[in-house]
This record gives sequence, C-alpha cells and structure tokens, in this order.
Amino acid sequence: QSTGSSGINAEYGNTSTELFVLFVMVFMVVLMFGSIMYTVEKTMTNNPNSTKFNSIMSGCWWSVITVTTVGYGDMYPETPLGMVLGTVALMLGLVLMALPVTIIVAKFSDEYERSKN
Repeated sequence: QSTGSSGINAEYGNTSTELFVLFVMVFMVVLMFGSIMYTVEKTMTNNPNSTKFNSIMSGCWWSVITVTTVGYGDMYPETPLGMVLGTVALMLGLVLMALPVTIIVAKFSDEYERSKN
C-alpha cells in the first residue's frame, strides 16, 4: 500500500467524529425543514392540492436538494413564507457543509505535513 493511501486511511479514522456529526446535523436539518415546509405550503396556499409538497417525505426531498445546494428545480415553495424558509434552509446548508469540511481539510493537511517529515 502506498504512503498516500495509508495517510488517507489514517486520516479518515481521525475525521470519523466530524463526519458523523456532519451526517447527523444534515439529517436533523433535513427533517426539520422538510416538515416545516410541508406544513407551510399545505396550510398557507389557496389551493392545498396544487402544491407539490404532498407529504413530509416530499418536503424532506426538497430539503435534501436545497441544503446540499443541488437545486433540481422540480419542487419549490410558492408561498412567501415558504420562500423565506427556503432561503434560510439554503444559507444554513452552506454553513453546515462549510464548517466540517474546513476541519477535515485541516486534519488532512496536518497528516500530509507529518508524512513529509
């Protein structure tokens, strides 16, 4: 096994806590925003049957796509409060993804510097 892959394997073990926290936080945010968006879009629209948020799971699908900044465009909020919540979900997703990644990259950089010496 090369020293590069052994360094990656060692560093993956060192970042397992950060990765676990990242997945748990994303899961919680997805459930929270999916449920809230479903409730808002179903209750605040003039025609509840016209919304694509037909269940909490469809709200969670939208939340996953929004929080991870993929943005397929197949579902989107139509009420003003839904649009505000969508913006908050997007901004929270950016912060949620950026913070653990910086920690993980710093640990990989430390391991790289240690392997050079």
